[in-house]
Amino acid sequence: MVIKKILSKKAIVFMLIVCLTSLPLGTVFASKVSDIQGSWAEAQISKWMEKGLISGYPDGGFKPDHSITRAELVALINKSFGFVELEERSFKDVKASDWYYSSLLAANAAGYIQGYSDGSFGPNKKVTRQEFAVIVSKLLALPSSDSANKFSDTSTSPLWSKVAIGSVYDKGIMSGYSDNSFHPESFTTRAEAVVILDRSLTIKSESSFGTLSYNVAGTYGPATGEEKVSQNVIINSPNVTLQNMTILGDLLLAEGIAEGEVFLKNVTVNGVTTVSGGGAHSVHFENARLTSVIIDKKTGIIRVVVEGSTVISDIQVQSPATIQSSSGATIHTVTLSKALPKDSQMSLLGSFKNVIVLAQNINIGLPQGSVQNFSFNKDASGNKLNNGASILSLIMNASTNVVGNGTIDQAVINASGITIEHAPRNLEAGKDVPSNVNVNIGGVNRPAATPTQAPAVTTPISPVSPGTPTGTATPIATPAATPTATPAATPAATPAATPTATPTATPAATPTATPTATPAATPTATPTATPAATPTATPTATPAATPTAAPTETPTVTPSATPDVTPLPTLSPIPTMVPTFTPEPTPPGPTPQPEQYNVNGTIIRADEKEIFKEGILYISKVQDNMTIGYETKLIDGKFSINLYDGDYQITKVSDLNSSDFISLFYTFKVSNEKPIPSSLDIVIPEGHEGTIKYQDGTSISNGSLSILRIEPNLSVGFSAPIKDGKFTLYLPDGDYLIKNQNNYATEEQISLYYTFKIVNGLTEPSQIDIVIPSKIKGTIVNSEGGAVPSGTLMVHRTDTPELNIYYAQIYGGNYSLFLPDGSYQADGFYPVNMSSRISIDYRFTVNNGKTTPSPLAITIPKGYNGTIKNADGRIFRYGSITVYKNNEDGSQSFYTAPIFSGEFKLFLPEGTYQVNSLFNGEDQIPFNYTFSIAKGQSDPNLLNILVP
Repeated sequence: MVIKKILSKKAIVFMLIVCLTSLPLGTVFASKVSDIQGSWAEAQISKWMEKGLISGYPDGGFKPDHSITRAELVALINKSFGFVELEERSFKDVKASDWYYSSLLAANAAGYIQGYSDGSFGPNKKVTRQEFAVIVSKLLALPSSDSANKFSDTSTSPLWSKVAIGSVYDKGIMSGYSDNSFHPESFTTRAEAVVILDRSLTIKSESSFGTLSYNVAGTYGPATGEEKVSQNVIINSPNVTLQNMTILGDLLLAEGIAEGEVFLKNVTVNGVTTVSGGGAHSVHFENARLTSVIIDKKTGIIRVVVEGSTVISDIQVQSPATIQSSSGATIHTVTLSKALPKDSQMSLLGSFKNVIVLAQNINIGLPQGSVQNFSFNKDASGNKLNNGASILSLIMNASTNVVGNGTIDQAVINASGITIEHAPRNLEAGKDVPSNVNVNIGGVNRPAATPTQAPAVTTPISPVSPGTPTGTATPIATPAATPTATPAATPAATPAATPTATPTATPAATPTATPTATPAATPTATPTATPAATPTATPTATPAATPTAAPTETPTVTPSATPDVTPLPTLSPIPTMVPTFTPEPTPPGPTPQPEQYNVNGTIIRADEKEIFKEGILYISKVQDNMTIGYETKLIDGKFSINLYDGDYQITKVSDLNSSDFISLFYTFKVSNEKPIPSSLDIVIPEGHEGTIKYQDGTSISNGSLSILRIEPNLSVGFSAPIKDGKFTLYLPDGDYLIKNQNNYATEEQISLYYTFKIVNGLTEPSQIDIVIPSKIKGTIVNSEGGAVPSGTLMVHRTDTPELNIYYAQIYGGNYSLFLPDGSYQADGFYPVNMSSRISIDYRFTVNNGKTTPSPLAITIPKGYNGTIKNADGRIFRYGSITVYKNNEDGSQSFYTAPIFSGEFKLFLPEGTYQVNSLFNGEDQIPFNYTFSIAKGQSDPNLLNILVP
């Protein structure tokens, strides 16, 4: 049996944006993934991640310098350009089960990429820069150009690529290098792909033929066939129907609709659909294809009805609304935005895949239907959920009140202050809280890690074929012991019988509780005694015999609450539920065969310690914009599971007897329903014990360490629990950085910088003994003197050749750092409500735990808006600007700001500044521009720069 949990990549993006507020604790995602900070493409990657167009890897990195494959590129293009129409096409190296199959069909329909002459597509081939130029020129229908001749290395390039290189160069989409080369055969990196596509979308938007408005009620579009509209479209009147139409630009349902109705029938919108008008009588999407929908109405509630075969990638809700999803329609993700006002009323009716709550203090109603994954963000506190639906997975990262008679299969508690009126079938404490956190269920406080209740009687699940994971949710409390055969239970209602007959046999008893056993198969034979009873007869007797067959072990696979490379600090054992009834005798007939699995393996320990008698193995897979988490039972060090084709990573293993876990990094592949390697025999490296304590000798009683492998081209996260000041690391050979520590008792989040190596199974240094320096406190205010409420402060050490970086969380204008003696510079500040880092320059020293200056008091300088344009009038779209000033002590202070659509904002103290350089996304541009910030400077638009 397999239980899988699917989390939309979009959902993960929003959760990870919030992780920025606890940046030192774990992997940093979204706009601040661990390896894009300071990258030339940071601005574009951050923007695309925030829009949910692209995401990082499970280990927390984006890997901007990794090459992009053809399959990855078409998936990215389809999502960003909104291509959803499919056109059948077969390739000899592509199967319908491949994650990218539908993406290739959409790319084929759009016509911007084709396969090779031998009938293959080459989905895993890397994309060269000249191939990318051809793709972009087709996407935008650019005219041919001979401008490629200006480059020193394109003279021998084939004509099909030269004309495309010239086209994208003319439009400023791709440019060359400082040595006048283009590198046509170099592979395109992930960072380059985002930047080039971002520019392409800007060109596409600018080349629009204008805006088409519908200001009079009526029906527009052909009765049959399809009309393509290469413009942005505005509907500004009630009672408008658009039909059989593809809109290449954006669609705005404007305020002029007021409280009236609008109908979209068989309409595809490639751009963004914004709903600002409409009322309780609703906006209807019928058989529509929409990429991104924003609901934002100034006053009143909008009702949006999604029906027919409509598919919507994501809906951003910024104002009170009712969303009704009818049978057959698909909404991948609904996000309740932070912009929703306090006490907003939200209602979701129907089936939804993912619902993400970022808002605070709102009321959410689920009157009916189902939700696969429902999650409350870390900052989404004070919300009330009235649940009358069925929720497969409910993840609560903030205080929440859940009422109503709906069902919850699994609830993950990641915060205190949570109340649930009716107990979920399964309850667990998440990785962000101590295992003993309490949750109020039905008015009674109980530990979140304690199992809730036995699930309702379930019908036995038939075996599945290898490679076919079942999506049926089986409660985590289901034990592994399984009788070989059990007849299906007779309901407690009236047995099926002839109305006039009298019972001639004692009927089987109706069980009054759920048995723990999950049968491996339903026997084909029927019981020999079938009572004939009147409709009013209620059997009361119990059977006279019990099964004689020995139980067999069946691996139980359960969904991961939040798949991640960082394991949970603790994991409570799966409880064994005791049945309160005796099963019927095993009926005659053949003994059912145990379920077959396509992936099997063993876990052994290199240190020859006792093998896992009973445990859980955690597996994750990233596929088609979703993260899928799997868990399977370990019995005597062996495991079995059914998995689809794809790439997988084993992230951790837990011991159910001791509640210990070991963080792992083991990758494998499933191809044609067979694992590669064929047998997964995993050897856990020998353990390396270490200690951690404060400078005064106090040990950490309960906590965890976060470790990062820091070798080139490999950024993998590990975690290790701390108990009574000790920890054990199970890591392969490599270079490592212990980057942070979390003390569960004091709730302190401490940024560390401790490096070590493992060579031939031995650590360097030989003993890992970490001493946390004394706590240093400081304050941070804005230019008006007001306390900065929250955010993250970045500090680096300036007196060592290594770039030792530390982070501190800001709460109400205060922060704490734990730094060894040395010289430091606070050079960056990340406000919670801003995606971009603010450059600052605050320098200090630490000596014997004391700081100079003392106390540390940082003031964020005043912000100054600026614009930057090219001399020919073209907007300097994206990049970054760096300025510096000379200080009296001979040092220099540098400040950097990202450029978005020709605009930037620098936070600068008074002084004279020199523009050091401009970066346009690919090239560093030398630039000479001087300006001054005078004392009391009030002009917020001081910087208006023209690039020659």
